[in-house]
Amino acid sequence: MAAKQTEGVAYLWNLLVAGKVALLADEVGMGKTFQALGVAAWLWKNKPDAKVLVMAPNRHLCGHWRREFEGFIREHIRQADDRVKTEDGMPVATVCECYQLEHLVQSVQNNEGQLYLTTVYALSGLLGPERRAEGPEGAGSIAANCHHRLKQHLGPSGFDLIIVDEAHYLRNVSGGSQRVSAAKALFGNADSRLGVWNLLLTATPSHTRLDDVQNILGYFTQLDRDPALEAMSGAERTRQLLQRYALRRLRLMEGQGGLYGKRHYRHEKAVPASFDGRPDAEMFFALYQKRLVADLGRQKENKSLTYGYLEGFESFGWKPQIDSGADADYQDAVEDRMVEDFSKATDTELLRDLTRRYRDQFHTFPDHPKYGLMIDQCVPKAADGLGTALEDLKHLIFVRRIPSVRELTQRINERYDELLAGMIVNAWGKQADDPAVRHWRHQGWSRDGYAQFHEGVKHSLAEVDAHEEAGQDEGEGEGTQLASRIAELFVVKKGSGGQTDCANVRLRFSKPESVFALFLEPASDYLTGGYSAFYAKAETGRIDYANAAKYVRLHGWDVPGVHDAAARMRGAPRDRLEHPLHSVWSLLVPRLPPALYRKLEGWARDNKAIAENFANYIKAGFLYASPVVVELYAWFVEYRQQTREREVQRAYRGFHDWVSLRVDGSLMLRYFTAALETFDTLCGKIIDHGLDQWDEEWRSLKRLTSPCWYASGDNSEGRQRLILGFNSPFYPNVLVSTSVLQEGVNLHLQCHQIHHYGLAGSPGDNEQRVGRLDRLFGCVNQRLQRSGNAELSIHYPFLQGSVDEDQVASFIERKHQVEEQMDACVQVHFDKQLRISDAQQWRSFLRRPLPISDERLQDPYGAVFTKLGQQ
Repeated sequence: MAAKQTEGVAYLWNLLVAGKVALLADEVGMGKTFQALGVAAWLWKNKPDAKVLVMAPNRHLCGHWRREFEGFIREHIRQADDRVKTEDGMPVATVCECYQLEHLVQSVQNNEGQLYLTTVYALSGLLGPERRAEGPEGAGSIAANCHHRLKQHLGPSGFDLIIVDEAHYLRNVSGGSQRVSAAKALFGNADSRLGVWNLLLTATPSHTRLDDVQNILGYFTQLDRDPALEAMSGAERTRQLLQRYALRRLRLMEGQGGLYGKRHYRHEKAVPASFDGRPDAEMFFALYQKRLVADLGRQKENKSLTYGYLEGFESFGWKPQIDSGADADYQDAVEDRMVEDFSKATDTELLRDLTRRYRDQFHTFPDHPKYGLMIDQCVPKAADGLGTALEDLKHLIFVRRIPSVRELTQRINERYDELLAGMIVNAWGKQADDPAVRHWRHQGWSRDGYAQFHEGVKHSLAEVDAHEEAGQDEGEGEGTQLASRIAELFVVKKGSGGQTDCANVRLRFSKPESVFALFLEPASDYLTGGYSAFYAKAETGRIDYANAAKYVRLHGWDVPGVHDAAARMRGAPRDRLEHPLHSVWSLLVPRLPPALYRKLEGWARDNKAIAENFANYIKAGFLYASPVVVELYAWFVEYRQQTREREVQRAYRGFHDWVSLRVDGSLMLRYFTAALETFDTLCGKIIDHGLDQWDEEWRSLKRLTSPCWYASGDNSEGRQRLILGFNSPFYPNVLVSTSVLQEGVNLHLQCHQIHHYGLAGSPGDNEQRVGRLDRLFGCVNQRLQRSGNAELSIHYPFLQGSVDEDQVASFIERKHQVEEQMDACVQVHFDKQLRISDAQQWRSFLRRPLPISDERLQDPYGAVFTKLGQQ
């Protein structure tokens, strides 16, 4: 793929030289960002003062571009020439992020950078309240002014290169909205373009209609001046434009036995649900239908809601009613979101009210066949299922309505709580049918219920370190009714009852003054070494074990910029331990596969900052964002029930010996191994975090305390945190999302299973969804390298024998019909109407993995250099 990407850079360069416009339409997950940065780097190589503008859909993707740019220069540009790369390995070009057009203009005028990042949404909202009546013409006027001022400073040519990411966002060229008008004015006409070269990126250029390609290109080149194009039919014209301007290659992954295209490993699966054996579900459905008819049925436009429950509240044919006098930009916003995120359908409050009343009465959520089906697919049936390969626990679910996001999240967390509570109950030696356990379950595994359960069992405890004060913690859980109840047991809260036994035990493993804090510290040599000293009665007046251990690791490093001033001021720990104390690393590291042991050994030898950063990462994941904290609590409960040792250091050694007999096959070992496998990729690709940024505390992981969480328009603040967690082995195991994570994000490092709980709006949208996982160097790629029969599982759940099945059937059949056209970027208009007559024998249209063969995939619009000459 490195060779294919290099070929892409060369061919794009030639296209830009020949026609000033190029469309990079490689399949999802093939490194379009890297190829675009390759073009920019070669431009700076030839013109060091070149100005480049990147326009991405949103701020999150701007951050992704910045990370990719820095990593690209650092890792893939070989020569330090002070044109592209400095002697110390950093980019020469400075990056400037501007999220408003006025900010972009001012930043360019102040020469604040060479690579400017902005968003498509910068083209919207240009008119303040006082000018709103001016509509599209007013927005175009403001954008034209920005165009003029940019050209004044940059010169007649404007930007040397403009890169538009997810260019299908600009397909509504005739939409008549403020954004379309602003885009036309900003990019300029044929006589005054804002950019000398214009590079457009999208995996789905023919996103919903055949003329999408022409519309996207129309912003940057004057197609109506070509009479030959005008004489062609729509399909002929699209093919000619792609031949002239586009590069489209199909993705290939290296695996065992050869190269794999998507047809070799994608497996689409029909997943039926029914009311059979679910009288309570039918009862709730009947109540819902009765209320729906009584409350809403009088309104003719709401008749479609009578299908709501059967469809899992994912009404495929529903569209919001748009006021004809509303700002046309709202229509664009609806189109951009593919009419996916139905947050305020008229039955939402009705459903919430019924669900709340059911929960209050029966202490559980009302059953729903389709919800129950998803839970069965995404949550292990027994606690020992948590010990499976961690990548098998990861599931990505796409829905179309925010109420469904929340319903799935709380129900999946509730099922996980059954498993995690079972681990705690077993640690106390109780059976599931014990009255105390039944009482706690009846209370929904609540904190109050656990306090009562704990009162009945704690008499058997022998506190191994009772003199240590646990203190207060930050308590950074999600803290909502959707969160895991068991996870909340480990969070310290304000007020009476804020510190449960679970929270107190976790504090013992995190507070530096507790000897048990050494347990999750890295080894003194980051392999198996122990600690022989501690701070006794330091300036805080407390014994301190963890900071003394940190000093031992950090003191004397000769790595530039790596030091701990606070530890040096305190000085070396002088108080000696009777015998060295070892952390759990001494048990985990020897059990690593040889390749991972060598990786950790290399960090310990050559770059201790990376090893220290990994130690902070793994500790946060263990204590907050995984079931390891429950396993650790269970070990501690079992140990202190059988020990009578009250001297803390001897008690610690006893606990260490206790765990040594249980670490094989443990969750802790599995998470440690998985985290080490992907740590460098996670830091380099997913987050703003250097691999050797050792002083970070990984606060993001401390907020991910539930096995399942959601991403939607209602939950934008934590989106980057969720992306981090989902790409790690840690929580969330299950990520439920609306269209907000449908495009432009990487979710592929740990996951190979996707569920279309709510159907995508078109095959292009469906492909974008699957493309979050179907990417080079991710989980699917790794599984193909280990085993040639690995799969990317794509699930379509539906309620059997209902209109829900009709919708899935209709979508699958028509998607199958247009996929070949979509691969060739000549997809015709996709008809979203439900046609029952098309729904017969629909399962035969589901894609199944094809056997691998020596026949090479033919790229629709590959790089053919003879056509352009050797430029």
